[in-house]
Amino acid sequence: MAELARIGGSGPAVSRLGLSADEQHARDLVGGWLSAKGAQVRRDPAANLFARFEGEGESILVGSHLDSVPEGGRFDGALGVLCAVEAVESLVDAKTTLRRPIEVVAWADEEGARFGVGLFGSTATFGRLAHGVADRRDRDGISIAQALRTLGEQGDPAAARRDPTDLAAYLELHIEQGPRLEKAGLPLGVVSDIVGIYHARVTIRGRADHAGATLMTARADALAAASEIVLAVERIARGRPDAVGTVGEIAVRPGAKNVVPGECVFSLDLRAARDHDGLVREVLAAVASVASSRRVDSSVDELARVPVTSLDAKIRDVLRRATASVGVDAPELVSGAGHDAQNPARSGVPTGMIFVRSTGGSHTPREFASIDDAALGAQALANALKELAT
Repeated sequence: MAELARIGGSGPAVSRLGLSADEQHARDLVGGWLSAKGAQVRRDPAANLFARFEGEGESILVGSHLDSVPEGGRFDGALGVLCAVEAVESLVDAKTTLRRPIEVVAWADEEGARFGVGLFGSTATFGRLAHGVADRRDRDGISIAQALRTLGEQGDPAAARRDPTDLAAYLELHIEQGPRLEKAGLPLGVVSDIVGIYHARVTIRGRADHAGATLMTARADALAAASEIVLAVERIARGRPDAVGTVGEIAVRPGAKNVVPGECVFSLDLRAARDHDGLVREVLAAVASVASSRRVDSSVDELARVPVTSLDAKIRDVLRRATASVGVDAPELVSGAGHDAQNPARSGVPTGMIFVRSTGGSHTPREFASIDDAALGAQALANALKELAT
């Protein structure tokens, strides 16, 4: 973990953005470990890393992601990849006879921090990318297609699509990113459902004017309208017991202290475990209502919409047996964060997740998981893989 965290790391923080040279360096490091154990290592057109240990029939896929948010922690995603590596290496070292192939995967750009497209690599593999996604650009004007070509790919992530019927199961281990396991005094949990997630970019267009000479009654202030919408997002999400709403990015043009803002662009992140579509509809109605009342124009660029995802009941049983085998009575938990597991689950692949207790929050350098808890998670993952593959 320490070796991996040095890639894009600065002190306790890790900034290893998706489809970057740092993320590729991390993939190369992990791929080297797995190649040394006899895996067939490859990278697909969306820059996902796959390391296959041979057997016969449909594969069992296990892993997580290696990218991070800016100034994030070292455990989010990376722990799941490393525990998958540890679990599979332990089976290889024990000379376990595998009747199915096992593939370790490191998904590319799960966070979507650079291009705004979360779960990018797994979405590509399961054929769910939106039309024209390769043309989306980061803040430096670099498109996804260009970033992929810089990494040695052809620039067409849709070519990564894979037939989900080739997969027998998908397993993912991840830090919980919340306090429930810590409060319960338990090291592991089993995920039952993953919340629905909506990501969008909202643009409000008003009229730039002189800050001194333009009367308050004559303004079409894009930032004032956006501010009202941000408060509406907070109010709407607070009114739903299982919902959260976040505006984490905002940019104002022309961006001068003596100019009434003419344009404001901000992000939307809306999540709920129930009636996610209702939450999205209510927020988008608020965007339109505020824009109309303030006489500004609004547009919404939808980046991703992933519905509430229930994970496979039979795989949950496998994971409960696996966690019990390491002495943990693991509770079932709903994940408030999105995960790559949503894509195989929505594509008909039997999918399950193990949570590892974490502290200090997440998407921050404070996030932490202990070696003891990680070892229990890796052993439970190995036991689940052994049951499914043998």
